[in-house]
Amino acid sequence: MFMILIIHANMISLPKPTHAELVASPLSTATRYLIESFGIVGVDIFVMLSGWFLINSRLKSFLSLYFQIITLWGGAFLAFFLLGKTQLSAKNLLEIIAFTHWDWFIKAYIVLMIIAPVLNTFGKVLSEKTQRDVLIGFFIFSSTYGWLGGANRFFVNGYGPLLFIGIYLLSQYVHNIIKDEQSKQDKRLFTLSRKWDLLIFGLCISVNTAIGLLGLYFKIEIFNIVYAYTNPITIIAALYLLIFFSKLNIKTNKYINALAAGSFAVYLLHSQVDLRPLFNDAVKSLYFAHDGVLCILYIFLFLIVVYLSSVVADLPRLWVWKKLSNKYNIK
Repeated sequence: MFMILIIHANMISLPKPTHAELVASPLSTATRYLIESFGIVGVDIFVMLSGWFLINSRLKSFLSLYFQIITLWGGAFLAFFLLGKTQLSAKNLLEIIAFTHWDWFIKAYIVLMIIAPVLNTFGKVLSEKTQRDVLIGFFIFSSTYGWLGGANRFFVNGYGPLLFIGIYLLSQYVHNIIKDEQSKQDKRLFTLSRKWDLLIFGLCISVNTAIGLLGLYFKIEIFNIVYAYTNPITIIAALYLLIFFSKLNIKTNKYINALAAGSFAVYLLHSQVDLRPLFNDAVKSLYFAHDGVLCILYIFLFLIVVYLSSVVADLPRLWVWKKLSNKYNIK
């Protein structure tokens, strides 16, 4: 989720670098492209984590998600309304319940939650060979037609549930391969040392950065192709970073759990329709007021503040939801 904050700050809050900027300030432009290459894996990792641990689709899961959306977006809207910064309208009310077109991630993830019980049988019922064949076919198609063209209308660069399904199945497959002591054929690919995992991740983000910069230098419009979630290089980078962290054997930690529990609140609050312009303006202000390493440091610290404040703001919602779910025995 912090990676998602990074890419929203880097190439959405700020204008994308131009060819002239690359020529005049190559190091600055290359740094921004490298940061984008690093952060873009965040969305794919978020979905991969779901496939790694498997979504337990229950009524409670859906109600909890919608309760979080309505309370956080509704609370933000109410605050802006009381301050006279926004007006009561049908459009604003629809935004509170995620009934507009712009919140694509929420809709795509809900689709994933709905069909998760079917997807979860993928690793339980099908043979390892069948799973592998399905994944190879899916990613050959998504990497050619879905990424480079032809079928992009329904892949939309990964901004939808179709890619989420493939990534979910891939992550589930890799996790099962790693756990299965009898599996041999693909096991070596995913049980390398942690150094190799980081090397593969670093190589992937370096390649994406180089391709993006070459496109900018030669004035070829490939930014949306390089930084699409369907980019197979990005998917490989996300997978090996996830595998790297799975090997750290981090024990249960209440602070990590608290940050994780509030991670979706980070997305909801910084992307809320009234808060997003404030987020963008803050990033722009820091970017144009500072240079070099100091600029990166200040924006980095700002994103940490955004993350932590979102987690804290979500605590009352968590407390209320726990009381309601216990009182009405929501399962």
